[in-house]
Amino acid sequence: MNKIIFPMKVHAVKLEYRRLKLEKMPHGHYISRKDKTIVVITYDPENAKYNSRHPRTLYVTSKLGKIYSEKINNYLRLKQEYDALLSDWNSRYRFAPPRIEFPIRQYYDPHLMNNDFYNKEPERCGKYISDNPTVSEHGELKSKNELMGADLLKEMGIPFKYETSVYFEETGETINPDYLVNFFEIDRCAYLEVLGMNDKTDYSVKTAVKINSFSKDRFRPGREVIYVLLYDKANFDKDYFVSQVLSAFNDMIPDSALIWDAESEAV
Repeated sequence: MNKIIFPMKVHAVKLEYRRLKLEKMPHGHYISRKDKTIVVITYDPENAKYNSRHPRTLYVTSKLGKIYSEKINNYLRLKQEYDALLSDWNSRYRFAPPRIEFPIRQYYDPHLMNNDFYNKEPERCGKYISDNPTVSEHGELKSKNELMGADLLKEMGIPFKYETSVYFEETGETINPDYLVNFFEIDRCAYLEVLGMNDKTDYSVKTAVKINSFSKDRFRPGREVIYVLLYDKANFDKDYFVSQVLSAFNDMIPDSALIWDAESEAV
């Protein structure tokens, strides 16, 4: 599979989300002195005395050093993500990324599928036990296709829960979608269903009933539920899977959320 390329709105949101978080975090790095590791704090939004000219240095083994080490580790991880995203942006576009107005104002959502919804949902609710489960870093999954989907979601940086539970009021049925994916930067989540085995009549009928049930209960394709249709279950199309997920993510970001400044050629 080719390198994952984020659509422009997704790319911009990911950049700005991290930039704003970095502004609120202590900045720093590590140095070694006489075989001891020291954390150097060059910025702390809660302590104006710390800056690059007058940094605070602490042994990582000290009580305060341990506290700051955790904060600086979080900063360095996020800074690495931000730098990689910015480098990719600059290699693709000749204009500066836009600012994003957070929180992003969303369309009407009857199910309130936001970050709180995602965090509260229990996973692994499915009762079916596979005769040949796939063991992975994501836990035990029922198929290799589910594993490839989970791996791609991780590569895209999209958190997910496996087999949560959704109740359809119209039919009185409860199902366990393959994934509940979290687009946390925009405070949205959605069910993700990988649909295959269309050569089997029983499965095709169940798929049609499931899609109809989602529709009746106002789960809109590309909004509250994302479908990835595998025409050939033996050949998982990774590029197609990524494009379906990222297209939905991109479409959830209104154009009005992007604020272009004078440096941009995309105004």
